[in-house]
Amino acid sequence: MLKREEIIDAAYSLLLEKGYEGMGIQDILDKINATKGCVYYHFKSKRDIAAAVIEEVIKPAYSDNWSGISNAENPISAIIKVIDEIYRKNGKRLAKNGCPVGNLMLELSAKDEILAKYINEVINLWHGYIEKALENAVTKKIIDKKTDVKSVASFIIGSFEGCIMLSKSSQSEELLKDCFHNLKNYLLNL
Repeated sequence: MLKREEIIDAAYSLLLEKGYEGMGIQDILDKINATKGCVYYHFKSKRDIAAAVIEEVIKPAYSDNWSGISNAENPISAIIKVIDEIYRKNGKRLAKNGCPVGNLMLELSAKDEILAKYINEVINLWHGYIEKALENAVTKKIIDKKTDVKSVASFIIGSFEGCIMLSKSSQSEELLKDCFHNLKNYLLNL
């Protein structure tokens, strides 16, 4: 019998490729060459699979990428380093498929309250990491003490996701690189 992780991995890949609405249970079955019984042994529905992808793949990835920025010697440099690393590792994929959180947020926020809640938990986690990093930057006098760190954290996330959406729309990795460059310049000028 297939392992739960194989189902989640296949679903994650399909969510990136087709989106939630475009992905069906049959797509998962075809990808892992399984029967419905294998999938339904672990999950009750497509929604449960998507929730597991968010909780077990996407959320931990965001924690891995962003959790260390608040304790960095220079939190602004740490944020820039994360942006650079994400581009280096995933720029081509992001320009082709977009960001899983951004894609799901747009697709599900008005359609599925339960999955939207899971996505919002990821966004809130991410926002918290950036907000703490900015607070640390204020404490260290790296950025102005009058900086509204909550609003700036929201702007950083919106800009980051916007860069990815623009690059996905045009299928341009170069556009993503340029847009991230401008976001990093913004951070340096805080």
